[in-house]
Amino acid sequence: MSGMRSTRPMLSAARAMTSTISGQTRRNMASMPRKEHRPLPTIAPRRAPMLIGAGIVGVSLWIGGLSYAMNFQRQSSSVVHGTMFTVRYHQGVRDLLGENVGYADSWAWIDGSVNHLKGQVNIKFDIKGDNGHKAKVHFASRREGANWRTIIFNVTRDDGVTLNLDQQSLTDTGAPVMALSS
Repeated sequence: MSGMRSTRPMLSAARAMTSTISGQTRRNMASMPRKEHRPLPTIAPRRAPMLIGAGIVGVSLWIGGLSYAMNFQRQSSSVVHGTMFTVRYHQGVRDLLGENVGYADSWAWIDGSVNHLKGQVNIKFDIKGDNGHKAKVHFASRREGANWRTIIFNVTRDDGVTLNLDQQSLTDTGAPVMALSS
């Protein structure tokens, strides 16, 4: 029992300290605002996938618009007009494709580049005539001094038959030089 007696004063001292600490804690907690029980906030939906999708659509529209504008610029150039004039009225092309030679589609796509400043033209586009065959026109030219030299000017039908038009003399607008008969 003597062992019990010696632990009692320690227990009572521990209880006194605990009650003092818990009293202080209660007073501190009383001064704190009470927490209300409310539902947790909902998590906002992620915006990253929507922003990435909008970015992809925006870049696609920008690239499409730029491609359309550049093709329109090539299609409106004097070189393409002159090349199409030559092809449309050349008797060999008429024999190859039939009458009424024109662009193969209602909206022609001109591949390549027309660069007057560098003195380089390299274009390709599709044509068709009345006989139902399609053909690809390839025209390439370089400026040497003040004159343009035709490097390639041919019409290749879809079955592989090729007509070479390199020997045509062209004016500065790309139209063929035609002698007027009187």
